[in-house]
Amino acid sequence: MSRLIAIIVGLVLIVVALAVVLPFVIPAEAYKPRIIALVKSQTGRDLTINGPISFAFIPQIALRVEDARFANAAWAKDTDMVAMKELRATLKIMPLFRGEVEVGSFVLVDPVIHMEVSRDGTPNWQFAPQAASPTPATKATASDSGRPSIKQVRLGDVSISNGTATYKNAQSGAAFSLAEINLDIALPSLDDPFAANGSAVWQGDKVALELAAERPRAFVEGGKTPVALKISAPKLNAAYQGDLQPLGGLAFGGNVDLSVPSVRELAKWVGNPMPAGGGFGPLAIKGVANGSGNSYSFSKAEIGFDGMNATGNMKVTTGGARPRLTGQLAFDKIDVNTYLAGETGGASGGSASGATGGGDGGWSNEPIDLSGLKAVDADLALSASEILVQKIRIGASALHLALNSGMLNVSLDKLALYEGAGQGKLTLNGTSATPQLAASFGVGGVSAGPLLTDAAGFSRLEGKSVINFDVTASGRSQRAMVSALNGKGAVKFTNGSIKGINIAGLVRNVLSAATTGWQSGGAQDTDFSELGGTFTIANGILSNNDLKMLSPLVRIAGSGTVNMPDKTLKYRIEPKLAATLEGQGGNADVKGIEVPIIVEGPWASPRFRPDLQSMLSNPQNTLETIDTLKKEGGKGLLKSLMGQPSGSTAPADGSAPATGTSPSDDGAGTTTPPAPQTPADALKDLLGR
Repeated sequence: MSRLIAIIVGLVLIVVALAVVLPFVIPAEAYKPRIIALVKSQTGRDLTINGPISFAFIPQIALRVEDARFANAAWAKDTDMVAMKELRATLKIMPLFRGEVEVGSFVLVDPVIHMEVSRDGTPNWQFAPQAASPTPATKATASDSGRPSIKQVRLGDVSISNGTATYKNAQSGAAFSLAEINLDIALPSLDDPFAANGSAVWQGDKVALELAAERPRAFVEGGKTPVALKISAPKLNAAYQGDLQPLGGLAFGGNVDLSVPSVRELAKWVGNPMPAGGGFGPLAIKGVANGSGNSYSFSKAEIGFDGMNATGNMKVTTGGARPRLTGQLAFDKIDVNTYLAGETGGASGGSASGATGGGDGGWSNEPIDLSGLKAVDADLALSASEILVQKIRIGASALHLALNSGMLNVSLDKLALYEGAGQGKLTLNGTSATPQLAASFGVGGVSAGPLLTDAAGFSRLEGKSVINFDVTASGRSQRAMVSALNGKGAVKFTNGSIKGINIAGLVRNVLSAATTGWQSGGAQDTDFSELGGTFTIANGILSNNDLKMLSPLVRIAGSGTVNMPDKTLKYRIEPKLAATLEGQGGNADVKGIEVPIIVEGPWASPRFRPDLQSMLSNPQNTLETIDTLKKEGGKGLLKSLMGQPSGSTAPADGSAPATGTSPSDDGAGTTTPPAPQTPADALKDLLGR
């Protein structure tokens, strides 16, 4: 027995001696041709080793290679796919006999890796091994077909120092590069936590990475492990803490925290700069993320973006023709002004004084592109406590948004608007080359003054309003849309006033000359109890034939057209000085003096001119109305309405006034009967002219 033991010990010593001596007896350079040939046969590409190469087998397998290069694909732009200054690797031998892999070290110094995809989609990491002689097929054993029988993995010093990596895709045009890559990996064993820490420079900014996994063995065997991931960079900071599992790809579930100082700067940094404009600044997202396969959800979300905050739940499903987004979000406010490039709140609405109501340079001919509606399908319920659009302030609102194959349907279920409320629907069709729009809205109880002031800088009208309209349009630009606008609607204002316009005073002014501009009506107001009408729109031309205003001593009827493409109007207003003090609920068809007014020209500064011929076409009606006003004591009120002192009335004793059509004495004691009064004279007498 002792002799057998001595023989075994002697054999072991011989093997050890050979392992120690052979590397010194056989030059390492002798292995270069064999290694190069082996790589060529397995990949079809050349390996070049310009520096020295060394091996060691005791006490561990050790390899060191300097200045090595691995050729790229023939079609690639870069000559080498991989190049490195130095590779050092050690592998302990004895653990291999126990089914364990223990890497003492694996260090890459100054590696340069070029990854590329050709126009036909072939990646440069797809190799073409050289043809080899067929070998007899071997029967697979249970260990071959099952999982690798590795019981343990230990990683010592595993690192990358000062690496560079590039990626180019000729199909998509994508290209990026990472420089100054430094990475350290620690894995004492599969039963101990895994840790990776590194950094790289992307687009001039340093990006730091921290990754930790508590149970590596569970992950390797298809189980779940708690994971902590942190990415830090000047343009973004992101953190994830939750579970990770290799289930049909990767399944995850945990807390996400994302902070972006500027979305606009982030987009530029990753190579997708945004068009010039406002907004897309700070972004902060917190919540619980879950995902597996083609379904990803984000619950208990807290989102802050450009000073707006939202909470809710979202879900994204991939795998179809396009991603599908569903969920609910509640905003504290939505400030559209943030995204209006080059505009300030209300800039397009004219001056706050209301002197103008539009009249800018015209509608835009810039193309309208709705193709972005085809990028995703969506089913979202959105709500906001406040919505700001230029100077317009919309209160608590809720809408349902459905987007499918480029067709967007928005149902406005709740709308609080300037003390009123409403509902509506909006459809945008982006399925064809020509964008299409359809809108149907109805609001009631709205305070017209603040709304019109904020929406269009028009402060001439006050009162409670009810507005309904149903319109459609199509076109490839704003001007084309307006020119193809069709629809109908109705507007009604109650218990209000036309600010800065005295209708009766306007009648008095236009009796003498035509005037231009909204200031023609003077500084007083015209109160009304009811004002409204219906309208139709055909190819951008709005037509109204039933304008009606009821007010004490004034009745107004009107009809005309508004040419929206040209921003002009042509309107005939028929104010009637009525012999009644009835307002709302009164009869619109009362006897009175009609002074038709033609309003035409640009809607920013229309021209007013009288139609006196039409007014005097019914002389008997004019005389009877004047007489009624005198008898009912309305002359003083009318003069006050005209802006004249109400005290200039007839004498208290009832005698005739000293001017006009009063009888005259010829000095001989006889009285000359008054001459017959014409309607024009009667009107001048009534108005004190």
